[in-house]
Amino acid sequence: MDELSRIVFWVWRIGESEKSLVEISKNVEKAREVLELLQKYSLVDVKKKGRIFLVSLSDKGFGVYKKIREIREIVGLEPASQPRIQPERGVAEPQAEGLEPGGLPSFLVGNPWLGVLAKRGRERLGL
Repeated sequence: MDELSRIVFWVWRIGESEKSLVEISKNVEKAREVLELLQKYSLVDVKKKGRIFLVSLSDKGFGVYKKIREIREIVGLEPASQPRIQPERGVAEPQAEGLEPGGLPSFLVGNPWLGVLAKRGRERLGL
């Protein structure tokens, strides 16, 4: 695989999220090789959180990601926007048992642990 193909693959794989090196590849050598390739062209930003390296696309890398997404839409691999199918009038939408109208199961409504878990996620990402 040539260098451009590898760059496109890895930029698409990282996408809009933040990935750890293990999420990029479980093979340490491969993950470092990918990181070096993307850093060579200033496509990624790397942050160290404890013993974990977090990789996200830089502004330049995100620009490349947006162009890849545009190409996928043109080719037809990814629709520009998913049209939402509206149910016919008079037909009730099926609802899973135990779900509140808001979409959360009853045991999650008002559960204080959701706030704790959301806070932990934000702390991990440094938000």
